[in-house]
Amino acid sequence: MSNAFSELIERAGSEQPLTRDEIHTLLVDGEGQDFALIEAASILRRNEFRNMIAVHTENEELADALGTRSIAVDSYDVLDISRDIDSEELAETIERIAASPAIGVTVLLPKNAVPMMLMRVLSILRLAAPSKVIHLPEGYDQSLRSLTSLAMHVVSAITITDDIEQWPMVNEILKSLRHGGIVISGTGGRDALAGYLRYLSDLGVDLMGHREARGSACGSVDGGGCGCGSGGCGSHEEPAPSAGGCGCGSGGCGSSAEAPAEAHGHSHGDGGCCGGHDEPKEEKGGCCGGHDEPEPVVEEAPAGGCGCGAGGCGSK
Repeated sequence: MSNAFSELIERAGSEQPLTRDEIHTLLVDGEGQDFALIEAASILRRNEFRNMIAVHTENEELADALGTRSIAVDSYDVLDISRDIDSEELAETIERIAASPAIGVTVLLPKNAVPMMLMRVLSILRLAAPSKVIHLPEGYDQSLRSLTSLAMHVVSAITITDDIEQWPMVNEILKSLRHGGIVISGTGGRDALAGYLRYLSDLGVDLMGHREARGSACGSVDGGGCGCGSGGCGSHEEPAPSAGGCGCGSGGCGSSAEAPAEAHGHSHGDGGCCGGHDEPKEEKGGCCGGHDEPEPVVEEAPAGGCGCGAGGCGSK
């Protein structure tokens, strides 16, 4: 970690708030230092909240099953970066929230922004307001995507849905908290994940049927899927045209159409293997292990604002 971020941690510990100019500089010049920024924010979060996180739900039965308690999110400040907001306004808003007497802040995230840019904003908010509860409402996982687990080390409260249709997503969130060593506050050592699964079972959710369905899906953690043989990803056997390649359906990885035999069942539609690569070589056998080396994808930095969109956070 750079000396600059170490100094910010020391300042936060001595209750010396960041200035608006410092916040703005981190927003616009922090690219390339994102992981150091996240590390600094996670240290401050751990110093203040240890490994605890508050889980909020309006459903009392679900709260009882998890062993948690609802939090007063209605009294929190709101940082809305789901709208078009430029870096100057964002820096001013973060400074104001940091000085507010409210104990927490709810952050509204856009769904079409770059997840790492959102992590930068959350980390800067933590540096500016180290002792505040940073709360993410429902839907944050759709915005943060693969960085959701990382965000749990920066924020200190989340809301989970009681929509039964979305139970697999809630299940994954609870599993990621457990794997990350994060404990839900108020549970008193109870296993929140086990409580949630019992809650679902009592409601008649077919957990076993879901596991069996996942067992045949590509990349499933419950078994089957890619890399499990039968000419799938990485297999050295030539798959039959109807085998569906990576185990993602009869048309290859994620496709619903039947794949031609010469494509080995792995085509995604634009002529390539598993995402538009060159035709895989027969001697290397199958998808995800037999195609040519793909060209690296370079994402252009979004223009303007805090980096979350073309005109600021949330802009398209």
